[in-house]
Amino acid sequence: MDRSATTRDVEVIDRIHVRGVVVPAPGAPAATAFAVSGGKFVAVGSDEDIRALAGPTTEVIDLGGRTVVPGFIETHVHPHMSGMNSVNVDAGSDACPDIGSLIDALAARAAETPAGQPVSASGFDDSLVAEDRGLTAADLDRASVDHPIVVRHLSGHGLYVNSFVLRSKGIDRDTAEPEGGVVVRNPAGEPTGEFREIPAMRLVVSPEDSMPTGEELDEGLRRALARMASVGVTTFHDMFVTPVVIDSYRRLLDRGELPLRARLYAGFGTLEGFTVGDDSDADAHDHLEIGGVKLISDGSIQLHTGALTEPYHDLGGCHCGEMAIPPTDLDEMVRRCHEAGRQVAIHTNGDRAIDLALDAIEKALAAAGGTPLPGGLQHRLEHVQALRDDQIRRMRDLGVSASVFVNHVYYWGDRHRDRFLGPERGSRISPLASISSAQVPFALHCDSPVTPVNPLFTMHTAVNRVTRGGEVLGPEERIDAATALAGYTTSAACLGGESEVKGAIAPGRFADFVVLDGDPTGVEPSAIKDITVLATVVAGRVVYTTDPAFS
Repeated sequence: MDRSATTRDVEVIDRIHVRGVVVPAPGAPAATAFAVSGGKFVAVGSDEDIRALAGPTTEVIDLGGRTVVPGFIETHVHPHMSGMNSVNVDAGSDACPDIGSLIDALAARAAETPAGQPVSASGFDDSLVAEDRGLTAADLDRASVDHPIVVRHLSGHGLYVNSFVLRSKGIDRDTAEPEGGVVVRNPAGEPTGEFREIPAMRLVVSPEDSMPTGEELDEGLRRALARMASVGVTTFHDMFVTPVVIDSYRRLLDRGELPLRARLYAGFGTLEGFTVGDDSDADAHDHLEIGGVKLISDGSIQLHTGALTEPYHDLGGCHCGEMAIPPTDLDEMVRRCHEAGRQVAIHTNGDRAIDLALDAIEKALAAAGGTPLPGGLQHRLEHVQALRDDQIRRMRDLGVSASVFVNHVYYWGDRHRDRFLGPERGSRISPLASISSAQVPFALHCDSPVTPVNPLFTMHTAVNRVTRGGEVLGPEERIDAATALAGYTTSAACLGGESEVKGAIAPGRFADFVVLDGDPTGVEPSAIKDITVLATVVAGRVVYTTDPAFS
């Protein structure tokens, strides 16, 4: 039996779980049972060994052969955006397969909205609608000219507005192109109503315009957290929070309404002097912590704004996308974060963006005399769609981790291969086998609301690499199920510098775990996505269940 050094000091074991299939920590023997006390695992072993620890008040949970895995760590999501999107018109291709159906949905929402008040939609993808094109102000004017209409692209890197917005914001042919952004124009030079990347998007929608506040924001976060709990997430990294969002998390924490563990990454400069609260409240800090700084270095490959070293396959010429941050500014931001001991998480879709991000990290390390971040943390790159082999080796040598948005393979893999990147580059997006074999610490993520949060589906995609069109994309980059599970557990914990307290069912770690109706490392690879979450437990407390044993 693997037993905590402090187990003998625990007067009463809170709870034991027996007769399960417990996926153990790497290198540990197989187990069927474990004990929990004070919100942590205190022993893992056989039914006989664990039952022997029970006292007269110990609760006994019979797992009945169910599988137990460590709680899933979702390393790149935007719950505040997911909550906001849940009240917007659904512009996704399932709800609105063509532009006409989207216009109808927007018109219906406008009809019940007072004139002059905004009508918003989320989830539109120009490459997934029947017309295979983006929206224009003229399209959206068909829904209403009396309301400001904003439709957000699924990638989060673009939006479309109607003529009401263009007029109210003073956007016309004389509007200058902001650095790092694109104002799409017609052949006559007039803005069409499409804006790509944050600098351009902010010409028409400010953060204050697009983000609810107070109770509306809190309720959106509660909905997003409940959704994550239902799919087994116990820790998540919220990428690019603002002061308003940080305040919302604080309110939920103060009310006892933060069931999952949140690690927050803010924009450059947001975290100056920020602390969570009273340092004496250790449990509060276990549920809400500042992770570091999120930097967005390039855009989206689907919008041709990801920064590549070679031109986009479908555009011809020499268009390679754009850097959202000038390289010299990126160098300075990373240097200052490293100097302050702050981890940076750099959004990098294209390989040029990856090159420049690694350059910045290398320079920051050199300026610090090679001194790494404290606490075993590593700087990290986010998404890494177009990652090359030489860059993987460089990440390993520099000590840089990867949070991989492998869901691109399923949702956009066909289009990356056939349209955006071409067969060679498109087939090796999200090269997880290469990353894993190079021993670069990595995690998998869904980037919700860009794709739905569902760790088991994301693992399924990493193992099978089957596209929406039913084809296997880059079979040599498939990984096995155990490696995929590590991308949401043991390996994912490394990206937050938390491998000593999260990511494994082992004594001394937080009692964060998920009960499943099947073993993802034991079923056929094609069946991983069909496994169901029966219960999600954080610090020994049930935060979601459909199983009477945990009710």
